[in-house]
Amino acid sequence: MLNKIDLDDLGIYEGISETIVTTTHGWTANAAPMGIIRKKDKLFLRLFKDSTTYNNVLSEKRVVANITWDPIIFVDSTFGDLDDSDFETVHCNGMSFAALKEAQCWVAFECTNTKLTSEALIAELVPVMSRVNGCILRAPNRGLFGVIEACIHATRYKLTGDEKYLRLIKAYGDIVEKCGGDEEKEAMELLYNYL
Repeated sequence: MLNKIDLDDLGIYEGISETIVTTTHGWTANAAPMGIIRKKDKLFLRLFKDSTTYNNVLSEKRVVANITWDPIIFVDSTFGDLDDSDFETVHCNGMSFAALKEAQCWVAFECTNTKLTSEALIAELVPVMSRVNGCILRAPNRGLFGVIEACIHATRYKLTGDEKYLRLIKAYGDIVEKCGGDEEKEAMELLYNYL
């Protein structure tokens, strides 16, 4: 069982849940979109080498998975740094965690059984604390999902320079334009500006 924290109640289900992961190194907080992998009652995180999140987890062995419906946070945390004022520090079991103040909820995890491969770090996640800041009832919006997919392809484009990712970003941008609200459309404009 998962440490008395009901991940279903916090929106982390079987499969990959898209979150904004926050990490720290010293007093510096970082945020990046990241999928939390859940298989039955096991949770994992896979981080590719040479990212700030990778280095922070390797050093500090802890992360916070922040659940949010804010498409702008997904874009800003993919390509830029959030303001210090976006974070709050919480303490548990002698550890400090950085969480997003505006997240609907978050779960703090300790990283265990860390494995390093030539390309990535894979860590099991053990929940140590959680908080619900506010429950937003919202039907799935293809615009938000389009922004998330576009961010994923944008990071792949930045890494490889492969033009196929630009075509995918454009396809998801078209979905955002058709299905998204003002926030999703603003997020896509930010993404295009970062590219």
